Amino acid sequence: MPTTEFGSIQFAEVDWNDAVCLITYGPLPDKLFLSIKAVGLLQIPLLQRKENGLLRIICGSRRLAVCRELGLQPLLCQILPDSLPLHTCLRMAIYDNLAHRRLNPVEKSLALTKMADHMDKSEVIEEFMSPLDLEPSVVLLERYEKLAQLEPFVLDALASGRLNERVAFALTPLEQTDRLALFQLFEELPFSVSVEEELVEMVVEIGRRQGIGPAEVINLREIRKVRAADTKPARQRAQDIRRHLQALRSPRLTARKERFAKEVRDLKLPAGVRLVPPPHFEGPRWNLECTFESGDELAARLRHLTKLADRRKFQRIMKSLC
Repeated sequence: MPTTEFGSIQFAEVDWNDAVCLITYGPLPDKLFLSIKAVGLLQIPLLQRKENGLLRIICGSRRLAVCRELGLQPLLCQILPDSLPLHTCLRMAIYDNLAHRRLNPVEKSLALTKMADHMDKSEVIEEFMSPLDLEPSVVLLERYEKLAQLEPFVLDALASGRLNERVAFALTPLEQTDRLALFQLFEELPFSVSVEEELVEMVVEIGRRQGIGPAEVINLREIRKVRAADTKPARQRAQDIRRHLQALRSPRLTARKERFAKEVRDLKLPAGVRLVPPPHFEGPRWNLECTFESGDELAARLRHLTKLADRRKFQRIMKSLC
């Protein structure tokens, strides 16, 4: 630990705009307010005296912010000398946070991005990615570095867990207008993480094929109509939008699925029986799923299915793959 001195500070001495060593991102925790109100400041913040006499926050930014809001000054702090290199201070800030909690994706991005300004990427990967619970890789490091460039309200959603980092990775290569259009859609309707990733891929592909941007794809009339249908449950609207985009991306496959669904309804399979086509309706292998509660019930369903298998409707389904 570098040599430090202890001293009481006034909040006017702190350079609140200096974020060089800050990796904390997100709102102040309510429990921190409760703790400091109840028993005072238990862990002393660490700052560095700058050449201009102001203090740079190294560790304890949230604690300092809460104390500032509560008016608890003068405040006892540890103070590092201005001669200490920035990368040393930044390393202290990262390890201090790692010792107390798990960092959110934005904080991981800030830690990696800031350390990469002072170290080779290989050194950043070796020292910091495993402690941050990340797979050590150049590709993943570069993805996290790009997260730091996202808009503040997107970062807020990422830090709070409303946006998954996998989806954020998919959004970063897009133009801002396209990225924000997709982000707004994800904020509006309840999609799973995997579906959000799928939607990003679909709108990019559809847009490229039609010569328009992803934001324009999302703004197509049919999509706008579904989003505006607020009498429908949000989950239903999300499913409808996904189906519309799938139809735009693969119109023949979508038409085949719809035709197959109608053919199966016309076939009138017994309850508990489901006919499953080959993936993408390509290949000879079909599956027939059957649920039953007794041997007699199974026997009855098998007899019914044997009769259905000889019908022309059933044979047509088998022969009508696209």
